[in-house]
Amino acid sequence: MKVFKWTILTAALLALALCATGCMNSGNRVDGAAPSPSAGMNSTGDVGNASNANQSGLAGEAGAGEGSATPFDWAANAAQVETAINQISEIADSRVVVTGTTALVAVRYTDAYQGETTERIREMVAGVVREADPTIQTVAVTSEEADVDAIFELSDKIRGGDRADALADEINRIVRNPTTLR
Repeated sequence: MKVFKWTILTAALLALALCATGCMNSGNRVDGAAPSPSAGMNSTGDVGNASNANQSGLAGEAGAGEGSATPFDWAANAAQVETAINQISEIADSRVVVTGTTALVAVRYTDAYQGETTERIREMVAGVVREADPTIQTVAVTSEEADVDAIFELSDKIRGGDRADALADEINRIVRNPTTLR
């Protein structure tokens, strides 16, 4: 009889503990109808002053409650991403060119930074790029002066109206360089 009482008491306590655990986790649930912090594109494309900008101030893709995702327009909004990349303490200037799902980023370091491109810097840059456009699969970062100059020229051509797809061969050549971190 005592064993039966202890078995019932143990089962009841276990059920109560499982119920309490389920209640505790309900506060951490994300409601499917709530917009994400990076939901939507603002109409002006301004960095940091839009209510729908994500954590780094970049306007991102449309959220769950707002219909299908809006593709990131690199030709029009690359400067936003470059501004966010330039916020990394080691980086003084940057340019981003994108073809397909590959982003090529040229960085020029501050005078105070005497190092080279490290995996840590590449990951920070890649994080900024992917935050702006989650469809990017490869982010290549270079600080080699000849490649940086070439990327700045490519960026200027794209800003001048050339299509990035037409420059894909040149972009991919730089991406494949051994000094470019991918």
